Amino acid sequence: MNNTLEFAWNLYRDLKLSSVRKPKTDIRVWEMHIAPYLGAKELGSVKSIDVLLLRKKAEAKGLSPQSVHHVLGLLRRILRRAIQWEVYPGPLPIFDMPRVNNDRTRFLTREESVILLAELKRRSELWHDLSLFALSTGLRSGEIFNLLPEHINLSAKTVAIVDTKSDNRVVPLNRAALQIAEKYLARNTGSYLFTTIYGNKIVFAGKLYRRAVDACGLNNGIQDRRQRVVFHTLRHTFASWLVQGGTALVVVSQLLGHSDIKMTMRYAHLAPHQGQEAVAFLNDYMQNSVTSRL
Repeated sequence: MNNTLEFAWNLYRDLKLSSVRKPKTDIRVWEMHIAPYLGAKELGSVKSIDVLLLRKKAEAKGLSPQSVHHVLGLLRRILRRAIQWEVYPGPLPIFDMPRVNNDRTRFLTREESVILLAELKRRSELWHDLSLFALSTGLRSGEIFNLLPEHINLSAKTVAIVDTKSDNRVVPLNRAALQIAEKYLARNTGSYLFTTIYGNKIVFAGKLYRRAVDACGLNNGIQDRRQRVVFHTLRHTFASWLVQGGTALVVVSQLLGHSDIKMTMRYAHLAPHQGQEAVAFLNDYMQNSVTSRL
């Protein structure tokens, strides 16, 4: 039948799945957690209560909040595409998504960064340079992989971040980042600034980066996935080092492109001295004001 959720899934699989990052995961989620309960259901009869019951079934299986989020997220994507492709008019049911704490707090020490960069350089010049660029700018992986030559301004020593998940912004380039930008601008053939050795777009940090991290032992004995070193750790390291060096949180927030400074406040504990220095400055200022009146 062409009006069931399974029909909508087949369309999604044939037309969209090849462009997602982990298609096998979506297939497994559909087969294990959605199809048995909702596959035969008519699209027009998939209601908010069905979404809630699906969530309860997934939670009853012992799935983590992140896994439950994946289940509901796939169902929502299928239904949204069905509406977009005019398979059915909607409306989209209400999705009460579980809260997932994905906050990563791990950042590299200076020694760890030196070891990792050395290992990456031994394995791949490209991934060494990408990692050093990330460590020097704090850009998200997607922002780096989507850079075009025209986004680099060598004279101003800046990189423009456009069409991103937050407002467009301009980030200054330090010496290391500028040298990398110059190198890849000289090599560029009219495509993205950074590409694979075959000239293809880089989509995500893959096995080479993970193997370098493993070779350095940076994740040995770590059970909490939020504490594991991944490519995104370089962004957290950039922010953490700036805060530890005395950079104001509002400036760090602007450089990271955070839409809300609350996101930046996770780094506040790295600079407890800033509050003490501010109070001390105020004390000195008041003392000088009183003295000048005497």
